[in-house]
Order: sequence, then structure tokens, then C-alpha cells
Amino acid sequence: MLFLYRPRQTWMPFALPRNRTDQAAYNRQLQERFASTRRVAPAVPALSGSRPGEALEQLDALHRAGVLTDDELATARSRLQAP
Repeated sequence: MLFLYRPRQTWMPFALPRNRTDQAAYNRQLQERFASTRRVAPAVPALSGSRPGEALEQLDALHRAGVLTDDELATARSRLQAP
């Protein structure tokens, strides 16, 4: 004779947020935790300039806009200057 048991409900070690504001804050907290564990640097956006000068100007504009950090800007510039 075969007895199939229904599994118990899984226990959650934390209380789930009840309203949308708490849920949004909880989601942001999880996203920040996940982002802090990234091991690969985000990709540098592709540049559409045909001349190296245009590409450097676009990189500077992205850096001023806050899209690129100082390290990413230096990496992208070294890639452009390398043959």
C-alpha cells in the first residue's frame, strides 16, 4: 500500500511585508545585496564614433553624466588607445 504525504508548508524565517511601500523597500534591499555580490564589472557602453576623438568625447560625456566611474573611464580610454 502506498501512502503519499503532502509536504509541510515551508517556514519563512522572516515576516513578509504587507503594504506596497514596505514591499518596495524590501525589494530595493534585496537588489542592493545582490549588486554588492557582483564579481564582474558592468560592461562599458558601445561608442558610435568613427574617429577616436569622437569616442573620447562620448566617454567624457558618459563620465560627466555619471554612467561611467573613474576606473571604467580609464579602462575604456586604454582600450581606445590600444591598437
